[in-house]
Amino acid sequence: MKERILTKLFGKTENGERYTFGQWLIYVWFALSLCILGMTADDAPLWWLGLWLASFAAAGHYLKKLPLPEDPEKDLYDDEEE
Repeated sequence: MKERILTKLFGKTENGERYTFGQWLIYVWFALSLCILGMTADDAPLWWLGLWLASFAAAGHYLKKLPLPEDPEKDLYDDEEE
């Protein structure tokens, strides 16, 4: 039961392993940085935008190092070639 809850919360990698808490925090950091950067882009001072842009870039850097999640559409029939 506990394993199912943790898997639902953190997700799975393409190898079927559950993400760790640190990996999940990187995803949350990236998502929050993107949201805050978008919300404050109009009326924030330049130093604030620079700080959030640096945070977003650092989150993107760490996000690229994480394994990709499992593709939910890999088993679906894809007829785009025809």
